[in-house]
Amino acid sequence: MQPFVCPQETEERAYRMQLSSFERRKSTIGLTPLIDVVFLLLIFFMLASTFLKFSAMPISGARGGGQGGNLAEIAIIQVRGLQDIRINGQQVGLDGVRAQIDDLIGKGVTRAVVQPAKSAQVQDLVKVLEVTKTAPLKSVVVVR
Repeated sequence: MQPFVCPQETEERAYRMQLSSFERRKSTIGLTPLIDVVFLLLIFFMLASTFLKFSAMPISGARGGGQGGNLAEIAIIQVRGLQDIRINGQQVGLDGVRAQIDDLIGKGVTRAVVQPAKSAQVQDLVKVLEVTKTAPLKSVVVVR
């Protein structure tokens, strides 16, 4: 004689058996969507960045222990702001910088030393350097 088995118990046992025989597949990430994302990022960064140098100007810093030179050949340009620029102690605006440098070149000045004040902005210094770059000076040096 067979022992009595509840029909509900046999269904549960069969269900458990199916679960144990079921193997999980490992999910893999497809390479195609990954490559698409990489190319989209590459295009984005290429379009978002610039590769041009808009206005690069070479400037040289002062070197210690250099040539003494004649002080009459040097123009000292102090930059405190766009409207407060002093060339050899004489106050001029940005518009008068080139004319003042031309006058000094006529008197024998060949070099310029640009000294920005702590209150001067970088853009002020760049504008003064752009003006001095067009002048026929041998060298323009920026000092602190």
